[in-house]
Amino acid sequence: MSVRSILLGVLLLLGCAGADDPPGTAAPGDGPGTPSGPTRASREAAARGRAESPVAPSSAAAPPAAARPLFVARPVDVQRGEDGRGATVPATRPVALDVDATRFPARALDPVLLVGALRFADYTYPRPGVLRFVAADASALPDGVEVAIQYGDDPSTRQVVAPALDLP
Repeated sequence: MSVRSILLGVLLLLGCAGADDPPGTAAPGDGPGTPSGPTRASREAAARGRAESPVAPSSAAAPPAAARPLFVARPVDVQRGEDGRGATVPATRPVALDVDATRFPARALDPVLLVGALRFADYTYPRPGVLRFVAADASALPDGVEVAIQYGDDPSTRQVVAPALDLP
């Protein structure tokens, strides 16, 4: 093996390992001792005076959600809702049953809201992190019963979200 091929191999390894640019090739605005950005775009952005990359990193943590109650029941203006027995019916006195879903781990099964013996399976996301189930008639919901969320038919996933239903 010749010295030339060994040097070429070393240079290739250094280039693949993320070595700094050779002297004199740094992007404008890079001072001595300032490492070059990982891409040409980031070096150009730094040269234009921007401190951050034009694309946010995917590993950035989302800002913490404001503290919200685990369960809230409130009147809502909708045309249809569930009866708790598996049917979607015209709403007479609809009530939204909102659950803070950020407090539960993600699951493959859909969530079901259990209000006493009633079961609500249709849900929407009115806001990020909130599951909304709609009962068609608030008068059909029994006061004081336990409210729980469960995933599918798996009782081991059942978690109480309100010890006793209290409607507004």
